[in-house]
Amino acid sequence: MNAPLLITGSSGTIGTRLATDLNALGHPLRLLDQWSPIHLPPGGAEFIQADLRDKGDVDKAVAGAGAVIHLAGITEEAPFAEVVEHNITATHLLLEAASRHNVPRVVLASSHHVTGMNPIAAPAESLAPDSFYAVSKITLEALGYLYAHKTGMEVVVVRIGSHRTHPTEPRHRATWISPRDTTALLHAAATRPLPDRFLTVYGTSDNDETWWPRTGWDALGYQPTDNAAHHPQTAPLTDRWTGGTFADQDLPT
Repeated sequence: MNAPLLITGSSGTIGTRLATDLNALGHPLRLLDQWSPIHLPPGGAEFIQADLRDKGDVDKAVAGAGAVIHLAGITEEAPFAEVVEHNITATHLLLEAASRHNVPRVVLASSHHVTGMNPIAAPAESLAPDSFYAVSKITLEALGYLYAHKTGMEVVVVRIGSHRTHPTEPRHRATWISPRDTTALLHAAATRPLPDRFLTVYGTSDNDETWWPRTGWDALGYQPTDNAAHHPQTAPLTDRWTGGTFADQDLPT
């Protein structure tokens, strides 16, 4: 890939590690965030400080990109108007720009919270958002589907599990994805040939316990390295949302 790979949200937790890892693999990078990075990867990665809600900023950032990995947005629960603005409107502007500039591949970071209200007994049975944040990610996925089928660009939606250095709570036995496995999955999603123009995959490590189908892993050649079973857990697993309302509880990540 000679054209730069654009990473939005590059100063965040996932973006910082991803940029470092992809730089080490020799990818030319264009990094975008509202906030300056603590440090840029060695080798002169381009950094653009921009707001994805600004059409002009988005257009300039996307022009000439070989692919986009879209990580930017609100990553926790927030008032509805805020998640619409940052997670839905900004994604729409990004996809519009990608279409105008004929970017062949866009990877959209979604979340396992799109099915978060399902019980443990049937965790992936249907869409069941557990928050306004999750509702915004469902809309992000729908926008990706629309643009893939109306414009011909390829879109990969990655429903990221619990991204942590190591598991920290019981449910992570099934939902955990390590930083290096996150890089491997997002890299594959941005670069590997696809069987179809639109693909949705769940993102976890190679955990012994599984809640979600691993459909699409083979197509991307994704072979995770880590396993939550190698880390001790203590507390019993319970349904996160039993009792009270979602507004009364912290949004897990």
